Amino acid sequence: MSIEALFTYTFLFISLYFEVFLLVSFLERRSRQRILQTVEIAMLPTVAIAVPCFNERQGVAETLRSLLALEYPADKLQIIAVDDGSTDDTLAVLQSFANDSRIRIFSKENGGKHSAMNLALANTDAEFIGCLDADSVVASDALLCMMPVFQNQRIAAVTPGIHVKAPQNLLQHLQHVEYRLSIFNRFIYAALGSVFITPGPFSIFRTATVRELGSWRYAHSTEDMEMALRIQEAGHWIANAPKAIVHTLTPATFPHLFRQRVRWTYGWLRNAVDYRHMLGNSTYGNLSLVVLPAAIISIFAGIYFFFRIVYYGIEAIYHKFVYLQYGGPIATPSFELYYVNTSAMWFLIFASVALIVVLISVGSHIGTGRRMPPLTTPLFLLMYSFLVPLWLSAAVVRAVFKTGVQWR
Repeated sequence: MSIEALFTYTFLFISLYFEVFLLVSFLERRSRQRILQTVEIAMLPTVAIAVPCFNERQGVAETLRSLLALEYPADKLQIIAVDDGSTDDTLAVLQSFANDSRIRIFSKENGGKHSAMNLALANTDAEFIGCLDADSVVASDALLCMMPVFQNQRIAAVTPGIHVKAPQNLLQHLQHVEYRLSIFNRFIYAALGSVFITPGPFSIFRTATVRELGSWRYAHSTEDMEMALRIQEAGHWIANAPKAIVHTLTPATFPHLFRQRVRWTYGWLRNAVDYRHMLGNSTYGNLSLVVLPAAIISIFAGIYFFFRIVYYGIEAIYHKFVYLQYGGPIATPSFELYYVNTSAMWFLIFASVALIVVLISVGSHIGTGRRMPPLTTPLFLLMYSFLVPLWLSAAVVRAVFKTGVQWR
């Protein structure tokens, strides 16, 4: 067997094994799932929601209105909006909410999202603190869905179910499918004790735990990833409440999506290096033995398959061109079942794609109650397989040379 074939079969097997592992873990979880008790209104804890803002004048008003509409006792809810040195009219928009006693507004020099979160942390005595990105809106019952999860004292953070906000064009509809898959992943990673990100759209934390761990840090522009790893390094758990629905704005153009995903992947790789002591360490269970290694392998597998397909695609086009140049006849397209490729490699590819569709469907069911995947799922499978390796490759190069990334 050639080295190329060895790499191909290895990556395909790992991909298929990991997908089956996640699906079986989900089915096992479903068979013994317990229903959390609700929390009486009088027993609800105090919660502060920080809204870090940098040049968010277009969407932050809707974000704040969604927080004000939360079904939560007004005397137990604090909303802390932090203008992080915006150069547009963000501060003016925030100040238009100054008359509402639930909202406190701060303005500071630009220092990054982690510094805005730490300013909010320093100005609250709430038992729990959360974050809501200024391009997101939260469902009115989201906080009530999340707080019962904290009845387990080992849980230090809870993540929500994140959906794409009003997708308009094809690129946003593709991300809509991707986010359905992410809903499944976040749900099952939490069940496995393996969450490696506490996303900005409405993750909630125990305030005492955040302070105990030293608050938020600058972490290669991906503070939500670093915090998740640090929480679990300290022996705490991160849970997921998929019925706590948040809608977040996604990039509408490929350049914006490319920059966002390069930043995410670069931050993930740099944080993985910073927390490399966790990899393969049985102390951290599934996170270190399965999920983190699989996530790292998937990055390099995606890049490998992309360049493999491009290489053989160019080679096939070249040979076809030479064939036609020498007068070869143009074959009439036809389909014969006999000529269907039934090699082990193609079987693994088809099985892996089929399992991804199943996981997307499960994510849809978890997030919306509907079992069918979004209609654009076939386009997602076709187009994303060529788009994702582009930003993966760029992020790996940046991570190797430690060039850093820009937020926007």
